[in-house]
Amino acid sequence: MNWLRNSPIRVSLRGRGPSSSPPKECDPAACFESFKHHWQQALSIINKIQGGTEGPTQDDILAVVNNLDQMQGLLVLEQKTPNSRNMHECLDFLLSQNILDQLLTSSSLTGLYSNILKLEQLKMYEMLLSNAPQQQLLTHEPFLRPLLRLLTSCINECFPADIEKRLILLLNQLCVCLTQHPNYLDLFFTESQGPGRFVIFSLLIPYVHREGGIGHQARDAMLLCMTLSKNHDVLGAYIAEKSNVCPVLATGLSGLYSRLPRKIQIETDDWHCFTPDDVIEMPELTLFLSLLEFCNAVVQVAHPLVHAQMLEFVHHGFLVPVVGPALLQDSEAFSIASSDPTVQRNMTEELLVSTAYLELFLRSITEPGLLKIFLRFLIVDHYDGERVIDKLISRLGTKDQLCLATIALFNTLVSLNCEDVMLELIFKYLISCSHVMLSQRKRIKDIDVYCKSAEKFLSLSPSCITNPGEKRRKSSGSSSHSESKSLPTSSTSSSRTSDSLHGNFSAYLISARKNITSCSEACKSWTHLYDGESPLPCKAVAIDSNRNFTKPKDESLPSISSGYESFPLPRSRDSSPEPKESLSNENNLVSRDSGFSGTVAKPLSFTNSFHTTPDIGPFLDLLLRQLENMMTNSLYLNLQLTGLISRLAAYSQPLLLSLLLNHSLVFQPSVRSLFQVLGSLKQRLDSYLSRHDNVDRVLRDAKSFLVHREESIVNIKKVPQDSVTNYAPSTVNGGSRKGGSIADSSYKGEGRRLSFSSAFSVLKGAFSPVREQPAIEYSANGFRFTKKVEKENTELRNVVMCALVFDEWLKELAALALEHVACYEVPMPKK
Repeated sequence: MNWLRNSPIRVSLRGRGPSSSPPKECDPAACFESFKHHWQQALSIINKIQGGTEGPTQDDILAVVNNLDQMQGLLVLEQKTPNSRNMHECLDFLLSQNILDQLLTSSSLTGLYSNILKLEQLKMYEMLLSNAPQQQLLTHEPFLRPLLRLLTSCINECFPADIEKRLILLLNQLCVCLTQHPNYLDLFFTESQGPGRFVIFSLLIPYVHREGGIGHQARDAMLLCMTLSKNHDVLGAYIAEKSNVCPVLATGLSGLYSRLPRKIQIETDDWHCFTPDDVIEMPELTLFLSLLEFCNAVVQVAHPLVHAQMLEFVHHGFLVPVVGPALLQDSEAFSIASSDPTVQRNMTEELLVSTAYLELFLRSITEPGLLKIFLRFLIVDHYDGERVIDKLISRLGTKDQLCLATIALFNTLVSLNCEDVMLELIFKYLISCSHVMLSQRKRIKDIDVYCKSAEKFLSLSPSCITNPGEKRRKSSGSSSHSESKSLPTSSTSSSRTSDSLHGNFSAYLISARKNITSCSEACKSWTHLYDGESPLPCKAVAIDSNRNFTKPKDESLPSISSGYESFPLPRSRDSSPEPKESLSNENNLVSRDSGFSGTVAKPLSFTNSFHTTPDIGPFLDLLLRQLENMMTNSLYLNLQLTGLISRLAAYSQPLLLSLLLNHSLVFQPSVRSLFQVLGSLKQRLDSYLSRHDNVDRVLRDAKSFLVHREESIVNIKKVPQDSVTNYAPSTVNGGSRKGGSIADSSYKGEGRRLSFSSAFSVLKGAFSPVREQPAIEYSANGFRFTKKVEKENTELRNVVMCALVFDEWLKELAALALEHVACYEVPMPKK
């Protein structure tokens, strides 16, 4: 057929201008006579072709096409003359004479010219659907029968681009018509090639991965079919059981993922996640995200059977065989690579990029069911005998860029506000209260009404910042910072502020109030209070795997209010949770609302799942260990680390809140609280800096660097926020993807960060580092000075930078402690 694309007849058809169109206005009777005349001319040629033995000539085909064009123009003109007494004479003649049927039959006898007549028929149907009353057409057998025959003849055919374009446009129109008139859906199930074949859907599947306009129209049409299937069980069953669209989409994800770069050129040491600029510069990633968006939309709107099939194929056909190996590598390969530093470095770079890919996918997904599958992959699936989540947690103990990307991934996971995720990372270790001294357990729910914890945080500020210019001694950490800084009570009553690099303390209060409020709102449907007192759900429990995923409008990440319930329904906090099943139960993936199906597994016992030894779990333990090394960490690691801990501190659950923000609670000797780690860090900072005389000068330059870099992040944007493409439908749960979360601000390029700590946890953000500065330049270890301090000790500069970040973070923690008190809802007395 390739010769046909450049054949003389095709060239002559392309060159036809609008001169062959009928006049814009004419007498209806004359129009009708002209219409019959053109059909008689075309019919005489068709009869000659059918009765002849030599086949059609080029002139014959041209004559038929010209007459058909004239007939189409007259049909359009007739529909645009509604005042005519005989307004549908041409259309009635077309249907009564079975002209469409005769055209289809004759085109099959034209040999090499059949595609040209097929193109004219597609144009004819497209024109009729666009101009004639759709209800009248869809119920007329002389229209529907040849249309179905034409569409069926196109299955498994390979067409030139112009026919493909017309075919997909016609299919799109039909899907729109069926959306408007769903009662006609059954008319398009044909029996010619198997029982109940939905010909429209069958034709769309080969084009679902096509790039360009044809692919977009095919996916739009398919989404309309998916939407129709939601309330049409026959269509839903056909798509799920008789079509191959679910494996096609899943294998498409796998194929496009395999085309993604395994390593990328990273120009800065602070890179930890993909930004809009990165996506725009990577066509392969843009294409993958487009397909992921489409899968997200399919799962969102499709019939429950299709929903379940899609999730199953995405899990078993994409996540397990493709993402798993790319994300984790196997231990044998690492043991081989350990003897070759170059190979090991390459493997680490591949793991870094794979981790960043997964974090981006989690940020891009909005459909609860699809997001749940990704979480099931992380929490349930095993590789080399170890769960994916456990391997990822173990990477928090390193100090390379892989650790940065892993922290960014956990920041995104924590920001989902999913009870299952938080249960797995934190609460299953704290819920037994074994980390707290027995005599102290009743104090877990204490409210710090006098804001002592906030004062304690501020008192831990390094002496070089609280007392600049004074001779420093080796500090024991007992100096009272509250004397040097006034302490506002909350964001709503603050009139006194203390200065900070972020502006003033009020900015931290406002940020803390917003983060705590949005987090509490997202966790309202959690089924357990995690307060150390409420009864544990130990009856049972097969926890429901379909955690209710709801996305608050103010959250920039898809926020998941989960719990052991299927979906968030109004319920009393005092009510006992009903036995459900969990993500942790890989044998039972039943979901009433998400369309999952499966067999109910045996209940899990919580007494076997929750830890009873004094332990806060590997996740919190590694974060605190990394925090202890803050003086030797890079600036970027400290910023990511403090940002993640601050995000955890926004949760209002007493078990976590008491561990992070209660300065007076006594823990088991083997358990370190955040205050203990911070107190030790202050002592070591003061001790180190007291031995140096030029700290004030280095401190001034470090402040200038941080302030300048913050301004650069805010003001220099390669991609304006309004132009950033959302890769997931914005209509899910009615939510917007704009908001104030740390992870999302790095992706969306927000103009002003919510806090100094969170601002610097996303240093690269959506921007490129500024390389040309009058007095300060960037370097791999954070910053270097080009004037008097160029030869300054690198270790001292790093410690001073650590002290600055530490001081700002203490203000952020103090603001969180204050706002938790301000946001506390006093229980109403029972009547």
